Parts: sequence; structure tokens; C-alpha cells
Amino acid sequence: MKDTLKIGLTGGIASGKSTVCDFFSQLSVEIIDADKISHDITKKDGLAFQEILDHFGNKILGLDGELDRQKLRSLIFNDAAEKRTLEKIIHPKVLNEINKNISDSTASYLIIAVPLMIETGMNKLMDRVLLIDCSIETQVRRLIERDKCTKQQAQSIIENQASLESKRAICDDVIVNEEGTSLDHLKTEVIRLNSFYSNLEIKRLHK
Repeated sequence: MKDTLKIGLTGGIASGKSTVCDFFSQLSVEIIDADKISHDITKKDGLAFQEILDHFGNKILGLDGELDRQKLRSLIFNDAAEKRTLEKIIHPKVLNEINKNISDSTASYLIIAVPLMIETGMNKLMDRVLLIDCSIETQVRRLIERDKCTKQQAQSIIENQASLESKRAICDDVIVNEEGTSLDHLKTEVIRLNSFYSNLEIKRLHK
């Protein structure tokens, strides 16, 4: 793998990862987004589509012939074996695409956004891990507002992810995005970290 400084960005659902990525992008930092890759490879012409269809059958298709992602989520949500099967199909292909994107990049450093950083073991590929951190209570409130789900549904989604404690244990840097945190504060934190990461890469190159 190319020896570019790799910053893994992670955090729980509704923690504000996309907002932070947008701020890095505004500073012309290259972003590799695992969620976007996962979405692309599960489209009708994507690398994982046929394998998913072969296993789960036509019942997971929408009227347009694409995956009905809501149906698929419902199917695997309470079925650990089916969830593992889907992950075995998708995760290696996402990792391969991430590695290709790293190899193709000419950036001084990269932000690699991986929500399931611990679950996939991708933190081992990173030089540093940046955690977008907020409390479970904040996640629940944001999820209810964003996805119009119930409190119980929001809590179930969060419980299916790695714990906050395990994320905090592997991170090197943290941006706290609690309820009431302003966009200006987040942007200031991103500017600070961009300077820090840029200087880290310069030091690496001059070793």
C-alpha cells in the first residue's frame, strides 16, 4: 500500500462525520468514503450486486431492479448470520476499493471515512484515527429527528455498532460534536487538525 499519511475518520451513527468530512473537503483534503464505496458496489452494475442477489433472492429488489436497501436492512437487522454473510460479501470489496483509491492518490494526506472502523478492523490500516464523538443520548435525539424513527429503533441501531468506549480506545484525535456544538467550532477544529496532519506528513517526508 502507498505510504501516504492515512487518517481514519470514524464515529457512531449521527455523530456528525459527514459534516466534518465536508469541512475537510472545503480545505481541499481528499476524502475516501467507505459508505459511498459500499453504496456504489451494491448498485445494479456494482461489484457486489450479483453476489448479494444470489444469496438473498429477488425479494430484496425494488421496482427499479436496484436493491431495496430498507428491505435488506430489515432482513439482516435481527439475523446475525445473514448480517455476517452480507458483511463477508461487501467488506472485502470495500477494502479493495479503498486500497485502490489510496494507490491512485497524489494527496499529501488522506481522510478515510469508515463508520465501521473497529467492526471491519480497518483501524489497523490507518496512521491515525480521528473520532467524531458525542453521547448516546445525542445520537438518539439526532436519529429520531433525522430518520423519523422511534427511540427504541434508534437505540437498537446504536447497540448494533461498536461501543463508544471501544472507539475512544483506538482513537488518536477527537472532535466532540455534542448537542449545541456550533458549525463554527467544528470548522475551527478541522482547520486545526488539517494544519497538524499537514505538518505530520511534512515531518514524515523529511525523515
